[in-house]
Amino acid sequence: MAQAQTQRPEQVLRGPQARRIADRLSVQFRVPFEPQYEPRHDVRHEPSPDSSPAPTEPRWTLRWYDGPTVDAVRTALGRLFPDGAGAAFAVRRDLTTRALALAAIRETRAGAMHRSVGSWGQRYHLEQLLAGQEHPDRPSGPREAAMLERLLAASTIESARGPAAPDLSRAFDLVARDGVAWLLPEHRLAGPADRDELALSPLEYLTARYATGVHRTAWETALAVLPLRTAVTAAHQDPHPDPEAARAALALLPALRAQLSAEIDAIGDRLATAATETETETETTTTAAESPAVPTA
Repeated sequence: MAQAQTQRPEQVLRGPQARRIADRLSVQFRVPFEPQYEPRHDVRHEPSPDSSPAPTEPRWTLRWYDGPTVDAVRTALGRLFPDGAGAAFAVRRDLTTRALALAAIRETRAGAMHRSVGSWGQRYHLEQLLAGQEHPDRPSGPREAAMLERLLAASTIESARGPAAPDLSRAFDLVARDGVAWLLPEHRLAGPADRDELALSPLEYLTARYATGVHRTAWETALAVLPLRTAVTAAHQDPHPDPEAARAALALLPALRAQLSAEIDAIGDRLATAATETETETETTTTAAESPAVPTA
């Protein structure tokens, strides 16, 4: 990321001016922006992926959490200052524990969270991943929001030093070790009135109940479901399926019937084509054999 230019001495911003610009950005992006004056470069400071390079001269830095990307804020500053004066600001976006924990859930489902790299390696990976994503703290729906809240609660450690807060390293370790299925808010079968995706779909319910081996691992880490036929067969072969398992299997029968019908049709088409080709080849061979030989000179 290119180093922003520092204003000439006659253009140096004052505190009230910096505050007004931060307020305008706060209104535009609906995220609090805080102007911070940095009198000199601290050699110990390492910029994050979502920031300008550390300043070597006094300057103002606009800081915010989550919200818009750095590029979006730079573009907004360019529109506020067509003459290029907005380059006097450094910009820095910090990621909250909430955003990083949510990213950890998603990356665990994608198979990209590994305990072997340690919490700092995991954090670096997630920061790089989120650099171009707006509002990384926002779940995609009610289920993901509930899973995030459960992870934050499970990673919160009581402290005698102050209010309890989620420990990011613990959150990383929990999902890397145990996966994400335990974060599901409800483990019951969804009913006709359930519209928020909190309860399990029929295929999810059967997977949670019957999956074993690699299928169990895939469910716990990525919420990957069993193949339709495997799930229904497992419920059918259960000597004593619970009522929800039976209802889940019954709900899947129309889809299984359609799948099997499509497979049977495909098999029939292939065999019919093969049979037609065989008959044609047989007729051609018979005709050639019955044709009189042409005498040679």
